[in-house]
Formats: sequence, C-alpha cells, structure tokens
Amino acid sequence: MNLRRVFYSALGTSLLAILTMSLGSYVSKVGAGMACPDWPLCPLENDPFILLEFGHRIVAFITFLSGVYTFYLGWRTTLRPLAVYAFAALLLQVFVVGAVVIFTAIPPIVIAAHQAVAATVLALHSSLATAAYVIRTQEKHKNTAPEMVPHV
Repeated sequence: MNLRRVFYSALGTSLLAILTMSLGSYVSKVGAGMACPDWPLCPLENDPFILLEFGHRIVAFITFLSGVYTFYLGWRTTLRPLAVYAFAALLLQVFVVGAVVIFTAIPPIVIAAHQAVAATVLALHSSLATAAYVIRTQEKHKNTAPEMVPHV
C-alpha cells in the first residue's frame, strides 16, 4: 500500500480544486461566465473574458487529471471506497454539471448545483488525503509504540 502517494495526490487535487473554485468565483464575479458559449473549448478570440473563462476550464481540466491519478492510486489501497466516491463526484462535476452550466445559460439552480458538487469534490479529496495520512501514520508507528505492561 502506498498511502504516501495517495496522500500527496489527494492533497494536490484538493488544492487544485480550491484554485478552480476561486477562479470560477472570479469568472462569475466579472461576468465572464458565458464568454465561451461552447463546451469544452472556446472560440479563438483575443477577449480577456474568453481567456479568463478558458483559463478556468484549463485549471478544471488539470484538477480532473489530478483526480484521475488520485483515483488510480486510491484504487489499490484500503481507501478504495472513498477514492471511488471522490472520483464519481469529479466526473459528475466535469462531465455533467459543468457542461449543463454552459448549455443552459446559467440559471441559478444550476449554479447552486455547480458550487455544491465542487464543494463535494473538495470535501471528498480532503477526506481522502486525511484518511491516507492517518492510516499511514498509524502503520508507521505501529511497531514503535512502547509495550503496555500492567502494574502488579
């Protein structure tokens, strides 16, 4: 079991998710949410709103790739169920909710779902990193703990 790699990969995916969410909030704040009317690509124009929206999509794609790697690593450990849930939430966010945001011209309920699933992705990957760290630390110190001797 290589929980060290799972920990660092899940931690990296969590940090990338925070970056993606922050960039998405900025895109929404400046009104660039519909600058790219197509999904997953954008028209090749020199518009700062298009560049900002496409930048958000690129960071989201890098987050997705990191999540795929985390899932691959987590699949081979005792953390498989948590890795599956984290990956399922990531797939839902990228291929369902993210695409629906573009195709429905951003109604409030879809935006709320987009934020909720993003928060779920962050929570699950953070939980995966925490679980990997705790289990790895316990296994590492299992044989180094002093033996308990009852007082007689």
